[in-house]
Amino acid sequence: MKLSIAIALIASLTGVTAFTVSNFHHHSSTATSTSATQLQVGRDTLGFDTSKLYDENEQKDIDAQEQVTEYIRENVSKVSIRSDLGKHVLISGFDPLDPSSMMVLDFLNSEDAKHFPFTKIVAHVEDLKLAKKRMIGRNARYTGLLDKLDFTTPDKEDVGALVPSAEQLADISSWVVHIGGGDMSKLGDIADAAEGAASVKNVAILVSGAQVVGGDALKEAQELLKSKATSFKYTLVVVPEWNNEPEALCAYGLVNVTDVSGSAPFTAGESFSREESLRIVTECLAIENAAGSCVVAKSAPDKKSVENRMIQSMREFGFTRIQEIEFMVSKGKKGYEAVVEETQTLVPTDKRTPEEKAAAEALKAKEMEERRAKNMEAQALQAKKEEQEEMATNWAKREYLRKSLKRNIPLKEEDFIEMVWDRAMFEAGLKQRTMEGLSVNESEERKAFKEAQNKKRAENYKKEMEKFDDMHYEDLNPEESKVFNPFLARSE
Repeated sequence: MKLSIAIALIASLTGVTAFTVSNFHHHSSTATSTSATQLQVGRDTLGFDTSKLYDENEQKDIDAQEQVTEYIRENVSKVSIRSDLGKHVLISGFDPLDPSSMMVLDFLNSEDAKHFPFTKIVAHVEDLKLAKKRMIGRNARYTGLLDKLDFTTPDKEDVGALVPSAEQLADISSWVVHIGGGDMSKLGDIADAAEGAASVKNVAILVSGAQVVGGDALKEAQELLKSKATSFKYTLVVVPEWNNEPEALCAYGLVNVTDVSGSAPFTAGESFSREESLRIVTECLAIENAAGSCVVAKSAPDKKSVENRMIQSMREFGFTRIQEIEFMVSKGKKGYEAVVEETQTLVPTDKRTPEEKAAAEALKAKEMEERRAKNMEAQALQAKKEEQEEMATNWAKREYLRKSLKRNIPLKEEDFIEMVWDRAMFEAGLKQRTMEGLSVNESEERKAFKEAQNKKRAENYKKEMEKFDDMHYEDLNPEESKVFNPFLARSE
């Protein structure tokens, strides 16, 4: 195999055309007519037959991947974003103790998600104190999440935090809801609540832990949503039990519930990435072609599966996550197999001249290279950001240790890191640019940073004082209001 790879590299450098796979639409019809030419070119260039570099199975895999790649190249299109997402989005059904509650906030507030115009994110939770403690992480400060995030709680006891009241949905335009345990019976309540709220225009529903849900139940769920949703657009994503794999680690497939074969879509013990499922459902909230879709998401670890080949090709092209998900929702494996079946019965009718074909191929190659370069640039920026955050964390830990050796600090290390995070990121940025050999005016930058921090503290203080001025004693938590206050007692 190593010899095969070495020979393939030599051949590619010398311009051998024996490795060129025919166009997807003409591959089967032209393979025989070009084999003799390929053989002759291989012998003339290297002095021996280069058409047998791969065994039969390897060549089949290569051809299958090239066909999928050609299909994606010919069907790539711009993602259409829903125009009525609005400014306010609500999430419900997420357990603050589960990582999914923070993940969904990160996706909706991501600086890379330019298609989300949200200025306010409302988390509907059952326990307000617990939610604020667990859902507001260290990164909430510097990502701007704190400025957007708000909380609501159920109006009545024993109602649960899945479905907000009509008043709580009054100013909401988009809604992301999670149903755990595969409980499809909750879909009716969600649809009724969305239908009763005039402002709600988009609802994305994620059902996890759906191992026991059968194919008939999935079809019934689609019919229920279709019949009830007259004033809003919906998307339903159904997955089995969650696992802790990060997103984009494993390929996946999206199957419409009407195409689910067998009594159940999932096998015993099957699982799906928590983070991947949240990525899919949040992106579907914005994708126009996902409106009205009810899909089952399944992992596709088999590298020879169509789904795996499609995901691999799209990521090599440099597709963004929303482009990838939109393609899998709107076309996916079903769309590819339909084209394959159609092209097997059609006679090629390409009437372009060789020059036109060459120009089209050059344009496709250029577009692919631009997408790949853009994706590599985004990955480099993300890696640089992660490196800076790691350096900032290390700086804050050293600072905590240095101060704690001098005197007792009434803070845990993680609370101290959160408190000095802006300074830590500034110090890490200086160090990072110095290591890269970039120009750094440390004294001027430190002066500007200090002025910006003073201004920020003044603004935050003003906001807090305004909140304090509007606060009443009844606004305190019941537990706190019951604490004995000697000043109140004296006045009484």
